[in-house]
Amino acid sequence: MLRNKSAIMSRPTRHLPAPSTLTDPHLWARIDTAPLPASRAFHEFAHRLGQALDLPLAEAREVEREYRRFLYLATISNALVVPPEPVQRAWEMHAAAPEYTSFCAGVLGPPLPLDDFARKFGSAAAYRGTLEAYRREFGHLPPETVWPRGVSPRLPRWPVLHMMVLAFAGVWALMAGNPLILAGGVSVNLLIYAADLFAGRLAARREGFDSALSEDLRYFLDRATER
Repeated sequence: MLRNKSAIMSRPTRHLPAPSTLTDPHLWARIDTAPLPASRAFHEFAHRLGQALDLPLAEAREVEREYRRFLYLATISNALVVPPEPVQRAWEMHAAAPEYTSFCAGVLGPPLPLDDFARKFGSAAAYRGTLEAYRREFGHLPPETVWPRGVSPRLPRWPVLHMMVLAFAGVWALMAGNPLILAGGVSVNLLIYAADLFAGRLAARREGFDSALSEDLRYFLDRATER
């Protein structure tokens, strides 16, 4: 237990917005400092998030920070709060952890069931409202790298690789006058896809969250109760 206490206490202090800009600064302080679940391989939450989103660790940590801000907005708001795609993925990953219910009860207060708000009617207007709520609470608009003002999807590496293989096979087949070469390119793509799925399943099994409440979160909630 002492190891986990020191791990929490040694965590670098986050930059909190000025309390005057926040509707509930105490809620934000809890969300901003509460530990998120680590994987079985002892990687931080952002590490697994980066693997899922195909992002460097620094960018994954930025998504984690924005996810915490989304949790704050979703908790204080009576209106529909719509997260961007990376934050939605972080939410899905967190909600899949067994300790998510305890996190909501001990940190947020009310339960926050996972939902895909972006698919709801009127989500475009609600997303703009979410950006405005973010600006009111945190004093500035969110970073466009995570919260795009419009649709700006990031292409992951695997579709790009598939297109490159097909393009190469197509040019080769055209030059050689042999359509079987293109069929071979399709076969290579299928093998790449199968290998990607297999690697993803292995990673999910190895990096999955533990079934029990983590000691870090247990200690955090105990400390919050004592205050």
